[in-house]
Amino acid sequence: MGATPEEPATTPQQPLTQAAEVRPEGRPGLRKSLMRVDWLVLLAVGLYTMVPHVQPASPRWLYAAIALYAMFVLALRWQGFPVRGMGERIALSAAAMVAFITIAAILTGGARSAVINLYLLPLVLAAMTMGARSAAIVFAGVVLAYLSVIIGEGPMPKAPELLVRLFSELGPYAVVAYLIQVLAGSVVTARRQIEEMAERDALTGMLNLRAFRALLHREHELRSRGARGGYGLLVVDMNQLKQLNDAHGHQAGNRAITTVAAAIQRAIRTTDIAARYGGDEFVLFLPEATPEVAETVAQRVRNNVYKSLFPVGERLQRMTVSVGAASYPRDGKRHEDILDAADERMQRDKELRRQSAADPEAG
Repeated sequence: MGATPEEPATTPQQPLTQAAEVRPEGRPGLRKSLMRVDWLVLLAVGLYTMVPHVQPASPRWLYAAIALYAMFVLALRWQGFPVRGMGERIALSAAAMVAFITIAAILTGGARSAVINLYLLPLVLAAMTMGARSAAIVFAGVVLAYLSVIIGEGPMPKAPELLVRLFSELGPYAVVAYLIQVLAGSVVTARRQIEEMAERDALTGMLNLRAFRALLHREHELRSRGARGGYGLLVVDMNQLKQLNDAHGHQAGNRAITTVAAAIQRAIRTTDIAARYGGDEFVLFLPEATPEVAETVAQRVRNNVYKSLFPVGERLQRMTVSVGAASYPRDGKRHEDILDAADERMQRDKELRRQSAADPEAG
């Protein structure tokens, strides 16, 4: 459609998350929560310096490092911070965390300092909020930081001894980070599946009423601000579904609904959105569609539905639909106005069909 109304559309409808770009990729809520990990690191180092037997090599340098890191943590929360993206902020936070832990470890006992154990926190942060490659980069940073702590203690150990120390100290961290990343990925996948199910009609797989209303509101707001072009709306109502249910049962009615839904999907582009708006009613959102294109799609929907047969008992049945088309901005300034106009024209189409069925010569 769009500029070419004859464009075929046989590909199934895209998920709402792709077609409407309603939410960014990633885990924003989880990321914001885990950004507090740096406060935990700061608190742990601060408390460790208060332990009586801990004697920092240079207290002033340690306190200066704590103060600088605290200022960095505060700056990272500032809305005017130069790095805006949440992913970039987390990467920067993890890098600063590794550097701070390294300095604190060097000043509180080197590789024997309990602060070394805090290296697990930036690894957990990376594993839960970034991809595998980014997490591997953070782990490589931890390895290099730990090597710098060992080098700072004196002569470099021989390669076999060094490898044993790295494996014994950091190996468990790598395993924990890997397991956390696998678990986090499974949780995110499950969450997306649940969200997808909540947005879909169980019978047809189309968007449900709640999800479509949210989509329409967002898309209309974008267009009312001039960010995008116009759009078309179609309201599609199945004719005589109640009579089919009464005569053959709800299983036949469900088969009719799924047949009509499939016919609608074949009539639209992958960028268009179809939803089940009620028991026997559907609504279609056609981005960038002109009034002429919307009318063309409406007729295509009627034709596709009429040509789609489905079995009821030993016979094949067909359904017909009444369709009303409206478009923004021609039919109103609010999305409710566009929807009302499409619904009114659908009712008019249904009435004309009733009159035609009652008096074939008049039709």
